[in-house]
Amino acid sequence: MEDKEVNEAKNVQGVILETLAKNNVIAIASTGGKYSPWILQAYFASKDMELYLFLEKSGKTHQNISVNDNIAISISENDAMKDFLQGYGKIEIMPDDKDDMVRQMLVSKMPWYQTYTPVSPVRIKVVKFFISSFSRGWFPAKELENA
Repeated sequence: MEDKEVNEAKNVQGVILETLAKNNVIAIASTGGKYSPWILQAYFASKDMELYLFLEKSGKTHQNISVNDNIAISISENDAMKDFLQGYGKIEIMPDDKDDMVRQMLVSKMPWYQTYTPVSPVRIKVVKFFISSFSRGWFPAKELENA
């Protein structure tokens, strides 16, 4: 990659990381189970470019991803004039012994966070991010492969 392309990729990655840090809610589209397609919104935290959250064990998204781990995501402030993310990737139901790790990440980001039903910790590996930014003129969206 040329220096200009490397710098642009770093800039795009930086805006993605900023957007992940300042938003609390993710929308996840899943398919595969009885309720397909399905969209869920949930609170999330991130570490680098991986996303962590809890899914209700008896929920429709949990049922879908147990059949098909391919998902699409959207993260925004519900305002098209502000930076927003879209992407697709894989979602993994983590072992229950990762509950404390994921919960600590969520509470660190949102001190008021708590769960009310039985949940599973999950990790999302976004394969490709799309970041749209009106203020930067990023329409169509800038793309970033997350290898």
